[in-house]
Amino acid sequence: MVITIVPFNFSIMQEEDAKYLLEELQEILNSDVVELKSYSDYPQSVSNNAKRGIKLNEAVNNRCATDVGKIRAQQLAQRKPITLATIKRMYSYLSRAETYYDESDTKACGTISYLLWGGKAAKAWSASKLKELGEL
Repeated sequence: MVITIVPFNFSIMQEEDAKYLLEELQEILNSDVVELKSYSDYPQSVSNNAKRGIKLNEAVNNRCATDVGKIRAQQLAQRKPITLATIKRMYSYLSRAETYYDESDTKACGTISYLLWGGKAAKAWSASKLKELGEL
């Protein structure tokens, strides 16, 4: 596995994103064993939704989504492996945010953000994967 380090401007990070990253780091530091297993068996439709979300967001001058959502979209669009913690985060976000998704409103930030995280295909896959792994 190749790990790519992406430059990131932490000064513009939103509080929610910073809390998420801190929780992830604390989980890793507090565990006796670091689980490095990752998954890339998500459907092509998840990647396609992320790519569509990226294009729609570019059309509105990238005004939608948090930095974490934009990074997640890049991971999914490039079919990069994702960890169990990320799958849990995807399922959690997509379950909460589905109410803001309106397929017919391609300029709405709720729709764009939902697609950036892989959309309905990602919600279905993440639920299935979490059940398969005994996490849901």
